[in-house]
Amino acid sequence: MKESSGPQKRIESLMKEIEKHRILYHTQDAPEISDENYDSLFRQLEALEERHPEYASPLSPTKRVGGEILDHFEKVPHEVPQWSFDNVFSYEELLKWEERNTKILEKAEIFEKPTYMAELKIDGLKVILTYEEGRLVRAATRGDGKIGEDITENIKTVKTIPLLLKKPVSLTVIGEAWMKKTDLERINKEQVAAGLPPYANTRNLTAGTLRLLDTKIVAQRNIRIFAYDIENANFPLMSQKEELETLKDLGFLVSTDSRHFTNLLGVEKYYKTWVDRRNKEEFGIDGMVIKINENNLWDTLGYTAKSPRGGIAYKFPGEEAATLLESIILQVGRTGAITPVALLEGAFVYGSFVRRATLHNEAEIERLDARVGDTVVIKKAGDVIPEVVRTIPELRPAGSTPFVFPKTCPSCGEVIKKEVDSKGVLSAAYFCKNENCPAKHLEYFSYFVSKKAFNIDGLGEKSVEFFVGEGLLKTPLDIFTLKKEDVMYLEGFGEKSADNLIEGIEKSKDISLAKCIYALGIRHIGEESAKVLAQHFKAIENILSATAEDFLCVPGIGKKSAEELFLYFSNPSKRDFVFSLLGHIRLKSEENKKVGQTFLGKTFVLTGTLKDFSREEVKKIIEQEGGKVSSSVSSKTSYLLAGEAPGSKYTEAEKVGVKILTEEDFLSLLSKK
Repeated sequence: MKESSGPQKRIESLMKEIEKHRILYHTQDAPEISDENYDSLFRQLEALEERHPEYASPLSPTKRVGGEILDHFEKVPHEVPQWSFDNVFSYEELLKWEERNTKILEKAEIFEKPTYMAELKIDGLKVILTYEEGRLVRAATRGDGKIGEDITENIKTVKTIPLLLKKPVSLTVIGEAWMKKTDLERINKEQVAAGLPPYANTRNLTAGTLRLLDTKIVAQRNIRIFAYDIENANFPLMSQKEELETLKDLGFLVSTDSRHFTNLLGVEKYYKTWVDRRNKEEFGIDGMVIKINENNLWDTLGYTAKSPRGGIAYKFPGEEAATLLESIILQVGRTGAITPVALLEGAFVYGSFVRRATLHNEAEIERLDARVGDTVVIKKAGDVIPEVVRTIPELRPAGSTPFVFPKTCPSCGEVIKKEVDSKGVLSAAYFCKNENCPAKHLEYFSYFVSKKAFNIDGLGEKSVEFFVGEGLLKTPLDIFTLKKEDVMYLEGFGEKSADNLIEGIEKSKDISLAKCIYALGIRHIGEESAKVLAQHFKAIENILSATAEDFLCVPGIGKKSAEELFLYFSNPSKRDFVFSLLGHIRLKSEENKKVGQTFLGKTFVLTGTLKDFSREEVKKIIEQEGGKVSSSVSSKTSYLLAGEAPGSKYTEAEKVGVKILTEEDFLSLLSKK
């Protein structure tokens, strides 16, 4: 065929042929043609596109070479929240995870025994790829789980990612981007030669590369992506095993080391084979992800405050290093808990230089027989706080003496004591109970103004300490009454910096309910728990009037957390503090709205394309009216909301007698509220 008679058809044929060989080479490791042959096909396509730009596709393989210079990365919301898995570090913890799940399933009268998929936990960067009718339309980083950064142009350069799927399906694919250790060595040599700092590990290199604004450099760095999960698919998927097979069929690179097991004993045996083997691979591995294989069980299991219960990360033993223990100090936390901290000569562990490590408590120091002057082994697993795991007595200096745990608070001199819980169990930690302890005050002040709480620009830990020392701040409430003239004449401040601080304080007064709850510093209530409480109660008034049972009924809030919440909000002085705080701040209205009752106790499943709403919009409406959205149809489903071109869920709903709503039916129900 002459070019003039059909350049568009020739371009399409070349694209299809090149894509076929991309899959064979990059995802199946089974090339059928030589590199030279592949390159010649590629050059033909480039030449045709240059002569006929009107037929060039944005999804052409030629776009993988990069060359575009980006201005910035835009923030993009995820259609489905990107959760992270909880961690376990032993087989005993893994069995407890299974036991908890079994209880939840049996309570729901589900006695199906789960099976498990064990997948390598690649130490890379999570990426979320969105396809519409088979075409890649967006790639994003995880970000905070709700909003990520748009890295589509950089991902287009990754040869293991199909720009056009084999089938015209719509779905979201989750993957892990990674780079080879040999590539890390090569690029670090280039970095050092250019006078630039080397990357600490392959994960940092991958993350740094995907955030480069020059797509041509990204294309040269040989990033790979293992695809491992499917979300928002417009076709049914019954199991995690089926998802992995589907990803492979669609042209993605899928790890060949995933295994299916009928019980956790098989998982444990497989895990042990990888503990030493992991260091022999080209990619970083920091554990295994264990997932319940049956997708229908995930909805029933639900979520904790921050993670799905259907999967768990089984971490490998953390990296260790030996260093000198120079001294032991006591750190007083905002709750009064006394934590012994080892000050170390320092060593590199898990990609960072560590000079401080926790010794946990008095009993742990006694168990380790840790003494000043000892050579100790420290461990750091991921983002977990470094800890001392053992001493090396053979290297102990002569004349060393055991560490004696002080009986008084290092800050205020008050006698420290252990606590007894409701079951009569003595706490491992000592506590300072002095409400006026300076260290407790400083810790809470810093916590109150931190990024996850009021996030006050210009008021960091050192500034707080300075203002407290100057007598300007006695309680966090004093922050909101600071005036420009109070600070502008202080050392290190001027008129402009004082203006900026007062402006930052004023800005911080507009705060979400979740951040406000977090800022109160209630024991056992972290950022995710605060979000769960805000979503459940919607208004601070509802929280202030809640009983212990009300707190215990909140999904994701455990017994200890519920007890601490009730103790806090029933304490007169704490309630006075909250009421005074509310007089200074403005809670954002969207979290203060009462929960609607229209769909209370109802479960929806969505299928097909809606005309007037996105799926996220519909989900938000349903949840605001007291309902919930599930991904699969069951006898407990209340309604199936069906748009245009519904999938197999429509047939399933008909079989089990679930009421099917059109978009008009849905709007009609809403209008009756």
